[in-house]
Amino acid sequence: MKSLRSEGLTVSMKEKGDVIVVGGGVVGVCVAYYLAKTGMTVVLVEKGEICSGCSYANAGLITPSHSLPIPAPGVIKQACKWLLQEDSPLLFRLRLDWRLAYWLVRFAAACREQPMNRAIPVLRDLSRGSLDLFEELILAEGLSFDYERLGLLCAYTTHSGYEKGKRDAELLTRHGFAPRVLDGKHARELEPNLGTSVIGTVYFEDDAHGNGYDFVTQMSTAAKRLGVKIHTNTAVAGLLIEDSNHICVKTEGGDLLGRNIVITAGAWTSQFTKILGVEIPVEPGKGYSVTIDRPDLSPKIPVLNMEKKVAVTPIGKRLRFAGTMEFSGLDLTLNERRADAVLRGGLEVISRICESAECRTLVWLEAMYARWSPDHRQNARLSSRLHCYGPRDAWIHPGSHHR
Repeated sequence: MKSLRSEGLTVSMKEKGDVIVVGGGVVGVCVAYYLAKTGMTVVLVEKGEICSGCSYANAGLITPSHSLPIPAPGVIKQACKWLLQEDSPLLFRLRLDWRLAYWLVRFAAACREQPMNRAIPVLRDLSRGSLDLFEELILAEGLSFDYERLGLLCAYTTHSGYEKGKRDAELLTRHGFAPRVLDGKHARELEPNLGTSVIGTVYFEDDAHGNGYDFVTQMSTAAKRLGVKIHTNTAVAGLLIEDSNHICVKTEGGDLLGRNIVITAGAWTSQFTKILGVEIPVEPGKGYSVTIDRPDLSPKIPVLNMEKKVAVTPIGKRLRFAGTMEFSGLDLTLNERRADAVLRGGLEVISRICESAECRTLVWLEAMYARWSPDHRQNARLSSRLHCYGPRDAWIHPGSHHR
C-alpha cells in the first residue's frame, strides 16, 4: 500500500465524490447513510462484501452497560495468569513487533483508576446515543433485524467473581446506571433458562440486541436509496494526495477522488493511517462466535458469562455464543480450542441444551484501542497532522464499541 503526492503525476479517474468511505461494516455504512442525508455525494469502498467482518460475526449486543473500559485495574495481573492458557478469555501472543510493544505499554498505563474513571462517561454517552439512533433508524427506515430491548444478565459462577460484579455495579451506579443485583434464585425467576451454576447476576435492563448482519445490509440498502455508491470486493491499494483539496483512493478496480475521506476499516485502520503519516494506538483483537439453531431451552434475555467473557445471545431463530479476545495481529486462523472454549463458556451459564445441535463457527477481528480514556490534546494533534498532509478532511473511526 503506497502513499504518493501527485507531483507531475496523472491519474485516470473512475469516480468522484464529496466523501470516500473506506470500510463496509456497521460504522462505514452508517457514516455513508448520514452523510448522504446531508446532500453529500458519497462513495463507499469495501475489500470484501458488506458486513463481512466483525459486524457479521460478533455477539449482536448493544450495551451501554459495557461502559467499563477493558484496560482497568487488575487486568494486567489477570492477563499474566492466563498468559500460557490457550483457551483463556484474554490471550496475548507475544511477538517481535515494536508497535505491539508500544501498544502494550500504553494499555498497561491505562489500567489505572484515573484513566478508567475518565473513560466511563465517554463510553456511556456514546453507547446510549448509539442505542437511541438504532431505534430512530428502525422507525425511519422500517428496519427488521430481530431487535429486542430485553436487557443483559451479567452472570457469575464464583463468589469472588460475583463480589467483583457487585463492586463494578456500584461504580456504574455512580455514573448514572441502575443495575439490579440478583442472586441465582431471583435471576432464574427473571430468566428461567439461566443455568443452575450461576450464583448471582447483575441485570442491566436498558441493553438491547439484534442481528448485526441484517442491520448492516439493510442500512447499506437505505444508503443506496440516498445515492451512495458502494463498491464491494474492492481493496484499497494506496492513497494519492492530489492537491490541498482532494485525495485519490487507489483501488484494484480504478481510482476514486474525494474532497474528504473517512476511514472505518476496523482492525486494518492503522494500515491506512500509516499512509498519512499518523500512528494510532490500535491493535487487532480476534474473537470467536459459535452459532446454533435456537433450542427450546434458549434464554430470551442475553446472558454474559463474566468470568469466561462469553456472551449467549438469542438472535431470531439462532443462538449465538461469542467472545474471548486474542491479540495475535491480523490473523484470522481458526483455533478450534478457543472456539470450543467459547461454546463451553456459554453453556456453563444457561440451561442444558441439545449438544448435538449443528454449530457454525466464525472468527472476527476488531480494532482494540490501547486506551479508552478521552485525550482531546492527542485528537487535536491527530487532526492537525492530517490537515497538514493535504486532504481537506480525513476522519478516522476504527470500529464499533458494540459487541
